[in-house]
Amino acid sequence: MTELKDNVERRSLDSILPYGENPKKHPDEQVDKIASSIRRFGWDQPIVVDGEGTIIKGHGRYQAAQKLGLDEVPVIEQADLSEAEARAARIADNKTAESPWNDDLLASELELLEEANGEIETEVTGFETDEISDLLEPDDEPGIGDAEPLGLDEEYEVIVEVDNEQEQEQVYQKLIEEGYECRLNSM
Repeated sequence: MTELKDNVERRSLDSILPYGENPKKHPDEQVDKIASSIRRFGWDQPIVVDGEGTIIKGHGRYQAAQKLGLDEVPVIEQADLSEAEARAARIADNKTAESPWNDDLLASELELLEEANGEIETEVTGFETDEISDLLEPDDEPGIGDAEPLGLDEEYEVIVEVDNEQEQEQVYQKLIEEGYECRLNSM
């Protein structure tokens, strides 16, 4: 097991260098959401840098700190990583965070937030108003969750067409969660 890195220190934002070849891009809209979250909930995820002060993890938080006009931010230095390890950690930080949502549980949590009598705006969660509305007031069109397994001994094949790989993964995961046997065909 690897050593737990808990040596958080405060550093000047000017002493931190973005990694110029970072493959994960953070559009202004996302940076605004990160800044809003930091402003509302505080800073709870340090920026991780290498021994030279170059960001390994936390480019979006770095950009949000700039937007907020912060002078200092919490940082963990991982000077012990090789260049290859830092590169892999940078990619893994973003890739391993990808996963589908359980829309029913998410809608329930958002409903509870809305019922909190205005204590907090649901938009601070990072979801757009339209996304929240869609989750809380779904249309009446049948969806994946509306299908009932037939309970027959016969096999049926259903083809679901989607627009992109992310949507394909979401549909696939939802069907698996519902207990259907699935296989993916390349798009």
